[in-house]
Amino acid sequence: MARANHAPWKPKSFRSIKALNAELDTIEDAHNAGRLSTTGNWTVGQCLEHCAIIMRSSFDGFEARAPLPVRIVGALFFKPMLSRPNAQMKPGLKLPKKASSVLPHDTVSVEEGLALMREQLARIESGEKMGLPSPVMGKMTHEQWVLFHLNHCRMHFGFFQYGTDSHA
Repeated sequence: MARANHAPWKPKSFRSIKALNAELDTIEDAHNAGRLSTTGNWTVGQCLEHCAIIMRSSFDGFEARAPLPVRIVGALFFKPMLSRPNAQMKPGLKLPKKASSVLPHDTVSVEEGLALMREQLARIESGEKMGLPSPVMGKMTHEQWVLFHLNHCRMHFGFFQYGTDSHA
């Protein structure tokens, strides 16, 4: 799929919840140092909030689900692909209006986004299980959800710039 936004993008490399938490620390450090920016359409805060909303929904449920043909394609093709440890989502998918419950607010601070992300990661680290169906891919195990969320965050965070080349 072609990217809607041709902004510079390079997916991040973290592959575990522990590494994702470390990435959040890097984001916070870059923000506090005034070096954090994004090349994408959303602000850093919006990306963090969006990823946190999807995580929260995999615990608590989604408000809407995709039409049946999309769910069939999602279950047969996207779920197997996205739940592989080395899979990588590509940017460019525009969510429909029906998915507004997982879209970020127009204004959300980096601090708010970080807090929401850390809240959901704490749920995972405490042993709480995600097991509710995906609105696109259907039934998902906790392990599939973890891989999906890592993949999703790597994709969105790929637009983040930290002002150094050490985490690019």
